[in-house]
Amino acid sequence: MLYQLGGTQFDVVPFNTHETDHEMGGDFAAKDLIGALRDREFVGPSDEKLTFSCRIFPAKFGGIEELEGLQVAAVSGEPQILVRGDGTNLGWWVIDKVGDKATFLDIKGVGRVIEVQIAITRVPVPGKTTILGALLRLFG
Repeated sequence: MLYQLGGTQFDVVPFNTHETDHEMGGDFAAKDLIGALRDREFVGPSDEKLTFSCRIFPAKFGGIEELEGLQVAAVSGEPQILVRGDGTNLGWWVIDKVGDKATFLDIKGVGRVIEVQIAITRVPVPGKTTILGALLRLFG
């Protein structure tokens, strides 16, 4: 197993993940200054995003069921736990999009090669309330 997102395992076969793209950083509020460059004030971490590039070969190895499972999970909006192949728990993530591009279509219209892109964003632990969130609910 390379990764597992919710109930879907990314492996060499049938759902082959061959590339990941990870992005994270900080968010800053810009402040105008007279006669100088705009200052930036750190306001917290920015969204952490991860994109998986996958390739499936339905006629030889399958993988359509895993693709459909990811599409269902994306539409549900439910956070999914992400675990790396070495057993590291990477936290909770929502699926922003699942895109696929089929090439070399067979007689039934199914691609012999399907390139899949899965974009996910890290979210807090489901049900965990922050102090600020609790205060806003008290007064809001």
